[in-house]
Amino acid sequence: MCTSRPSAPPPPPAPDPEVEAQQEEQKQEATAQKKEMKAKTLQQTVSRLRGGSGRRSLIRGSGGGMGFYNEYL
Repeated sequence: MCTSRPSAPPPPPAPDPEVEAQQEEQKQEATAQKKEMKAKTLQQTVSRLRGGSGRRSLIRGSGGGMGFYNEYL
């Protein structure tokens, strides 16, 4: 009986430094775009919630003053 061990697979080739640099650059661009989009949506949300000044702002605001409109809410 022959008991031979299976050979280990060869190690993967070293990645090309140019390809690594390009991938890293793409990742940085993607994260920058995500940060811009998050900031933009946050700004829109804040401006939407702050809106409402005037005579009917308590009733039409986002939850602020609903007790004045309906005492059961």
